[in-house]
Amino acid sequence: MFHHSSKLQFPVRVEKPDPEFAMLLQQAIGGVEGEIRVAMQYFFQAMGARGDVRIRDLLISTATEELSHIEMLGYAVALNLEGAP
Repeated sequence: MFHHSSKLQFPVRVEKPDPEFAMLLQQAIGGVEGEIRVAMQYFFQAMGARGDVRIRDLLISTATEELSHIEMLGYAVALNLEGAP
């Protein structure tokens, strides 16, 4: 189960928009080693975890934390694209 708050865990600031950096950040979200892949790996491992429920809970908590990283990176991408054509 998830709980979402509209307030980000940490503030996201950009000194000057940079569309090229936004492209790099997008890779951090959905690239080969991106946060989405990592979050899904933790979820998948949690669903298959047997035995000690604390292990499953730790994996789900870690996956949830990865989702917050995706959210903050998404805001950073948007801020870096402000004013871009």
